[in-house]
Amino acid sequence: MTSAAAPTLWRDADFLRYWSSRAVTMIGSSVTAVALPVLIYQETGSPALTSSLMATSTLSMAFFGLVGGVLGDRFDRRRIMIAADLVSAGAIASLVVAHVLGVLTIPHVYAAAFASASAAVLFDGSSAGALPTLVGRHRLPDANARIWGTQGVLDVAMPAAAGLALVIWSPATLLVVDVLSFLGSVLLVRAIRSAMNGTREQAVRVTPGVLWGDLVEGLTYLRRHPTLWPLAMVAVFGAGSAAALLGLIVPWADRVLGVGTSGWRFGLLFGSWAAGAFFASFLMPRLSRRLGAIRLGQLLFPAMTLLLVVLSRMDRYGLALAVYLVYATLQVLVISATVTYRMQVIPERLLSRVSTASRTISWGGGATLGVLVSGQVASHWGVARALVVVAVANGCAALLMWVPALRRAAPTARFVEPD
Repeated sequence: MTSAAAPTLWRDADFLRYWSSRAVTMIGSSVTAVALPVLIYQETGSPALTSSLMATSTLSMAFFGLVGGVLGDRFDRRRIMIAADLVSAGAIASLVVAHVLGVLTIPHVYAAAFASASAAVLFDGSSAGALPTLVGRHRLPDANARIWGTQGVLDVAMPAAAGLALVIWSPATLLVVDVLSFLGSVLLVRAIRSAMNGTREQAVRVTPGVLWGDLVEGLTYLRRHPTLWPLAMVAVFGAGSAAALLGLIVPWADRVLGVGTSGWRFGLLFGSWAAGAFFASFLMPRLSRRLGAIRLGQLLFPAMTLLLVVLSRMDRYGLALAVYLVYATLQVLVISATVTYRMQVIPERLLSRVSTASRTISWGGGATLGVLVSGQVASHWGVARALVVVAVANGCAALLMWVPALRRAAPTARFVEPD
């Protein structure tokens, strides 16, 4: 889609359908992000097991991230996204049914969380390539900002509402919201009229060898790219610290800040990350164009490291909430700018593969290690010391932002139009 012919985003019917599908999914995912760790923590009382729940998401990326990218570039992205939503709906629905029947177990929670997260990885593999195809490269900063901004609004309201709802209902009961959100996303994705794949060469017979070749091509492109590869190494530590902090939220709220695992203060703490996404959505388009993702990372990673050190020393709810909100804003600002940069520089036929390869390295590798290590540190030496580990990991990302390849990089992305 050329920028000259493109309507404004809020008048682009297919973008609105895409945006709406993401929005309804965000509603359900926000509730589940609160309900599942609370369910684990209430049943076990273990920070390590609660933090390890985050590993179901990171491990799913490690196992299926590269596969999702290959499938998204080779097959119909719309069909993959619909199938993934249906699998996620079924996995979460199984928890609701088991709860109603009185047979819900902790292993079942982990298994369903892993199945839903794995389907989400396949969804994202196709979604990463679909958005640039739908809106065009030049509108990506605005499109991503609106999606992240919507996520910020919903993820502030929904965790707070979930925290209040947990006073009345069990965590398992709230999962019904997530099931309905996935089904709503299916209907909206089906309604998108525009193609979600770019023009392809003449079709070839798809064999395991062809798919393997696609995978190698995507990894080779990433490994040889002068800026995407060092950014992927930065993201290993950046994602590791962010995921570790998210995995510690429930025990941090209960054991350090003293707000328990339900109520409006607990919900606001969960929602602060999303509030940060909301604020970042206003800043990202302008800062991304003016400074670029690389310069933003060089400026903001040191600031985030300092904020994490401060958080590790805090036990007062109000101050901790404010510092956490600032940290979340900076973190989401860097993430969204980097994702936009990646979408702008990767050729369309490689978009899904290279995007998911980057996320597999960072989220599947770095984040998995981060949540497992921080959970063990929290269980043996306390949550405060685990937060110090989180700060150290973020500091490593800050140092890596100054490797020669990134110091010499152009400040903003150079667009690669669909080939």
